[in-house]
Amino acid sequence: MSTIWAMTHNALVGLSIPLAASNYLAATPGGNLPDQYITYKVIDLTPEAHADDEETLRSELVQVSVRSRAGLQSLPDVIGAMTAAGFMFAGGRELDFDFESSHFGIAFDFETLRDLGT
Repeated sequence: MSTIWAMTHNALVGLSIPLAASNYLAATPGGNLPDQYITYKVIDLTPEAHADDEETLRSELVQVSVRSRAGLQSLPDVIGAMTAAGFMFAGGRELDFDFESSHFGIAFDFETLRDLGT
């Protein structure tokens, strides 16, 4: 069974922009970040059902953030990519401008309910 991190990565990799779990790190210490990139992290993993002392159903919440120096007008279709991969869009919010790197940002939340019994 695939992990939530692998499922998220596989959903987003087709957008063809730099992508990383948790934090995007420059290729070299102190190096420049890309003009546009995506990060994702797991916000919540909640057991929803158990059978014979084993977890059988789990809800998972993932945050996908897009950072762009050009602003937020022209972004990759994160919502389309994630919903096509079986995630449910749960909301979003604009992130604070990063004065150090000059990136604007937006975060989207996605939920999935996975049957662990198969």
